[in-house]
Amino acid sequence: MQKRVAIIGGGASGMVAAISASKGGHHVTLFEKNESLGKKILLTGNGRCNITNANVSWRNYFGTHPKFAASVLSKFTNAETIQFFEELGLILREEDRGRIFPRSNQAQSVIDVLSEELERLCVEVKYNHIIKEVERGEKVFILKTSDNKRLLFDKLILATGGKSFPHSGSTGDGYRFAKQFGHHVIKPFPVSTPFRMKSLVCNKLQGIKVNACLKIMHNEKIVSQKEGELLYTHLGISAPVVLESSREVSRILAKNPDAKVVCSINLFPEYSREQISSILRKRFLSYPSKNLANQFIGILPRKIAPVLFRHYHLNPEMKSDQVSKKLLSKLVSILTDHRESIQEVLSWNAAQFTAGGVDTKQIDSQTMESKLMPGLFFCGEVVDIDGQSGGYNLQWAWSSGYVAGNSI
Repeated sequence: MQKRVAIIGGGASGMVAAISASKGGHHVTLFEKNESLGKKILLTGNGRCNITNANVSWRNYFGTHPKFAASVLSKFTNAETIQFFEELGLILREEDRGRIFPRSNQAQSVIDVLSEELERLCVEVKYNHIIKEVERGEKVFILKTSDNKRLLFDKLILATGGKSFPHSGSTGDGYRFAKQFGHHVIKPFPVSTPFRMKSLVCNKLQGIKVNACLKIMHNEKIVSQKEGELLYTHLGISAPVVLESSREVSRILAKNPDAKVVCSINLFPEYSREQISSILRKRFLSYPSKNLANQFIGILPRKIAPVLFRHYHLNPEMKSDQVSKKLLSKLVSILTDHRESIQEVLSWNAAQFTAGGVDTKQIDSQTMESKLMPGLFFCGEVVDIDGQSGGYNLQWAWSSGYVAGNSI
């Protein structure tokens, strides 16, 4: 029997939910705040859209109950995602760490093929429509729009997103709607976001990229350790190794904004301390009259050594033959364990994803339907599931959207 289905949110999960529900023979209306669909998709993968990953498991996900993702992901796998988009006309290719991108390298290509499919299926898309209130009538859901219209639907899917990139339309509306129907919302916090640091070292090195090991420590305990590209910025540090570490920092600071969280930067993660010491000793012996900073030309970006040494009150112009055994040990420590206090993670405007959301204990993992309100479904970032960076969050959006739409 054909149902009238309302979907609030025209992002990744909302569009797939609309396609899935429409293929089930239902009349679907998709409500989007913006003048176009998929605004946040344009921001993913540096504008290239990291569609999914070749290596998806529920273990790539977080939340109060991360295993909830297992059932959903099994119903629309990464392989099915690839097939889905290839059938829509995208050519995909795999890059490092299993990341899958469109061959066009354009996120707009993903939006275009989804939009064409929505049009082919005669999904009614209402742009620039803000839903102000949602109510449950005797047998229907009542949606009140910003222009005071009351619209009736048999089923409702909340695909409103989280709170990251609020300029894209994700302003937490879904949490308010969920609470109206009795749902518990795990307090959201930003993830995959750069750090603001307390010292000026990063500011002086802004624009420089290095491969580093980044350890995050709270109360002297290591809570995260990642290796990869690190970028110094005018505020602190960013790039993949930072974004992948930010969840733990955000979680800690969300509980206690005054918590002492420190990062340790190792600029030579591929070597042991002994190996670094040996390399430097040989360089110093080979060129005893060369100054300290110049010994690092060829093994580090030129600006790093003098900035770090001055920070530790060392003279970068010191001659190499003046380096004692004790000073050599200190140099190794500076290069492999430079510590910076993290002042904060940047705000929702800089966060790529949202952690927290509607409690999965109150959602059926087989259907994405509310256990409290029959006919109400959730999908995407509004749910208390978030993934690692590398295509996992979009895979969650596609999978949860498909399951919600297919379960109507």
